[in-house]
Amino acid sequence: MYCNSSEVLKYLGKDAYTKIRSEVVGTGTGVISTWELDHDNVLSSSQTLYTDSISVSTGSYTLNLDDGTITGLTASSGSVLTANYDYSDIPDSIVQQMISSSDSLIDTETGRNFGNNTGSVEYLDIEEKQTTFFLKNYPIITLSSVERNKSVQTSAPDWETLTGGLGEDYISNSEDLSLGRIRFIDNLPYIGQDNLKVTYDHGYTTTPSLVKELSILLTIRQMTNSAVYKSMFKGYDNFTPVRLEEIENRIEELKRILKKQSINLV
Repeated sequence: MYCNSSEVLKYLGKDAYTKIRSEVVGTGTGVISTWELDHDNVLSSSQTLYTDSISVSTGSYTLNLDDGTITGLTASSGSVLTANYDYSDIPDSIVQQMISSSDSLIDTETGRNFGNNTGSVEYLDIEEKQTTFFLKNYPIITLSSVERNKSVQTSAPDWETLTGGLGEDYISNSEDLSLGRIRFIDNLPYIGQDNLKVTYDHGYTTTPSLVKELSILLTIRQMTNSAVYKSMFKGYDNFTPVRLEEIENRIEELKRILKKQSINLV
């Protein structure tokens, strides 16, 4: 996901969630492995557990965010389990569904995916005298392999792995990678369909800030139209029509920016 529940609720303001710090969850026995937090609807990525003030790795237990149940954590006898976390009136699973929907909309409307995508394989057609090729996805994180088909029979391809770099078969420097571009110097592929095979990783190792912002705003737009949100903020809704109009304008601006060919803008 391009953002998480904590980021969405924190954007809404201090009335949207509650901070819990140093809650005493229980005392270990060396046997008990299931625990209950005092509150449910825990926000994803907001919790830290401690045994005797030493933080517990998130990989060593499972937390059901919607009901606040911790499983798989056995604390030694006499050790005190405490927790820091944030919670809201909206189940985290609902917020995550909204985020997932927002992220799908971002990919559809920009024509791009901003995650970290590994092992993509793309076949390119070759035209006469063509030396420059553009992949469908960009920016490229890693070019794993570039192969040309040496066989004139497309039904039985014979793939030859090519070498990148100055004086080699092709060039794809940092600028090329940002644009999804490969420039050939030597050993050009034969003319024809699917005669160039490229295996690569593309996208971003971390979500670009503008993409994260757009994901948050699209999720908030969904929330403002939901019955759960209206119930949660009844009596102290800070989102006036003017504010919502500003959010809508910012959403359209971000979508325009992220559609641009120059990925340097994100």
